[in-house]
Amino acid sequence: MDYYKNKSVEQTQLKDVRKSFSLSTSVVSGSVALTDALIILVSGILIFYLYLPHVTSIFSLYLSAIALYASAILTCFYSVDLYSFRSISRPMARVGKIVFFSSIMFSLTLTFAFVLKISDQYSRVWVVSWFFSSLTLIILSRFWFYHSLQKWGAEKKISRNIAVIGAEEHGQRLLKVINQMKEPWMNVIGVFEDRFSRVPTHIDGSPVLGTVSDLINHVQENRVNDVIIALPWSAEKRMQEIIEKLEVLPVDIRLSPDMAGYSLLNHSYSHFCGLPVLNISEKPISGWDYVSKMIFDKVISAIVLILITPLLIIIAIAIKLDSPGPVFFKQKRYGFNNQLIEVWKFRSMRNDMQDKDAEKLTEKNDPRVTRVGDFIRRTSLDELPQFINVLRGEMSIVGPRPHATRAKAAGKLYQDQVAKYAVRHKVIPGITGWAQVNGWRGETDTEEKIKMRVEYDLYYIYNWSILFDVKIILRTLFVFVDSKNTY
Repeated sequence: MDYYKNKSVEQTQLKDVRKSFSLSTSVVSGSVALTDALIILVSGILIFYLYLPHVTSIFSLYLSAIALYASAILTCFYSVDLYSFRSISRPMARVGKIVFFSSIMFSLTLTFAFVLKISDQYSRVWVVSWFFSSLTLIILSRFWFYHSLQKWGAEKKISRNIAVIGAEEHGQRLLKVINQMKEPWMNVIGVFEDRFSRVPTHIDGSPVLGTVSDLINHVQENRVNDVIIALPWSAEKRMQEIIEKLEVLPVDIRLSPDMAGYSLLNHSYSHFCGLPVLNISEKPISGWDYVSKMIFDKVISAIVLILITPLLIIIAIAIKLDSPGPVFFKQKRYGFNNQLIEVWKFRSMRNDMQDKDAEKLTEKNDPRVTRVGDFIRRTSLDELPQFINVLRGEMSIVGPRPHATRAKAAGKLYQDQVAKYAVRHKVIPGITGWAQVNGWRGETDTEEKIKMRVEYDLYYIYNWSILFDVKIILRTLFVFVDSKNTY
């Protein structure tokens, strides 16, 4: 059986393919960038004429500010990857970045105007209205692009047509992964395999259409955007022969990574010493993500410490009056990259009974805990000095909680209980975390409790965003007044 004999299998699918437009990721990215620029320009001009219709003599000054901000936004968004197709097709995960970097660029624009001593020539109402309206419209436009892509893909109006070479185990795993992505614009038009007689007519819903030679005929008659070679990398000679055959075709030829069925397609590619490599493991919260989180932490911590200074003084006086000893308790704990840091807390135990290494878990009605200590532990007020750790760069507001060096669950050290425990140290520890707001805080007297805590910590690490941090902070305000499991 060859490609021509198998044509009846694909007739319905080909009809939809021919009707659809080719999805170009670069065109989509450029369209989004152009839309952002137009939103900033039009909203600024429109608000000017609505609010300041009688002062058109200074319109050029306002237009200069609009142009400067638009240029800053586009440059910044490109540098932090907000115009990549991956970002555009995942708008919810990028809202935090858009808000954060828009605010930074807007602040820099205002600073520039202040330095030039022209800031007083702008209407404050116009400035605020323009910023918030343009930011809102930019976010809404991202969701519009995303839903349009979903809709047009589902209706087969746009598509990225893919041909897969390889119908055996490696190709089968690749097809399964592509289908699991559930991106409607990704359209596998068929599978091609030189060992045609050994494979079934369909693999994971995609028809097997013939050999590599048949693929060449198919591409010449139908639109194909990508050809993915899904063969074991050990078959070097065979792959080289296929690539040489396909060089005549106007398509993108890609080599699928080996072990694609083990979710490696979720990893990114990069170049190392000029060679393309598959990134198996990457440092979480790095690059611009790290910068944005650091700035967020520093600013919020500084504001919080200023606002709660009276409360800190009251707690300090209460501790001094309740029992002899220092106000603060400093404990060595594991931080980023498994390095020891000194975590600050208000002292909640009798000074002569403190447990520096947390050899013994705190229990209900623990005789070591003072009266004031019992209250501040149950309300988590004892954790407030850790904002100092955040300002020093040792901790973050949100992240996996740092644990004492000898902390145990069911009599065993945490790292001996959970195989992936050390993964928590790939990010800076936090005052609060995803595990804590989901009920996994306080006493860890069983193996299950520490395993669940680590599971939630790992989820946070691999799904981090500024919005996720904000969500956890808001939930913390309600959760930490609950004294359950906290002694």
